Amino acid sequence: MKNGYFFPQGDHKRLAWVINFNNKLLSGYAATLGLTPVQLAYILNGIKVMTYILSCVVAAERFYHTCVSFKENMSVSTIGTELQAIPVYVAIPGAPTVFVPFGFYSWILDLVASIKTNGAYTTEMGVDLDIIGSASLIDWSTAQPIKVKAKLSGGFVNGSYLKGQADGARIESKRGTETAFTTLTNVSKASFIDSRPNLVVGQPETRQYRLWYLKKDVVVGLVSVIVTITVNN
Repeated sequence: MKNGYFFPQGDHKRLAWVINFNNKLLSGYAATLGLTPVQLAYILNGIKVMTYILSCVVAAERFYHTCVSFKENMSVSTIGTELQAIPVYVAIPGAPTVFVPFGFYSWILDLVASIKTNGAYTTEMGVDLDIIGSASLIDWSTAQPIKVKAKLSGGFVNGSYLKGQADGARIESKRGTETAFTTLTNVSKASFIDSRPNLVVGQPETRQYRLWYLKKDVVVGLVSVIVTITVNN
């Protein structure tokens, strides 16, 4: 039986996972695995920045809802109702001064992959570091999107696929004179829409689509078969 994916979904759960991962490394595994001070500093600095940014996101969302509520009251309250204080956003103090390049979680996942190939790695260590997923019947390393379809509707390309137990799919496209597939979008539903105009307006073009499954926002498995459609607009 294959193991499922260990990396949780959701910003706050992922941050909590990384904090636990870092604490376990610092308890002794880092020395056993031969991790460098640079690697450990990157993890710690990434945690600091992500913690701060997530608190900013929460504060911004709260401020947004406060402003929406104020707008609605301003718009429809009884004429003459006393005006309340206009909302003012207060920035979250304590912004980290460290520089952390983008791709923090991708780097963490690469580190986990390297740890699992380290000669000092053991299953017990993996369980303690929480880098071994729960049992699952699906082998996501060989899973492939199926029943991929594309049709024209309302002037746009409407695509679909069998989502199954995947969290979504990455849609890649190649059109007209393009020679390589590029990412169109990531979707969490079993459908997607391509509303782009043709590369040359008024000239029909051929578009090709292929899909990858996503688990926890990470591409897994094998690429789907390619579907082709001609767009005339």
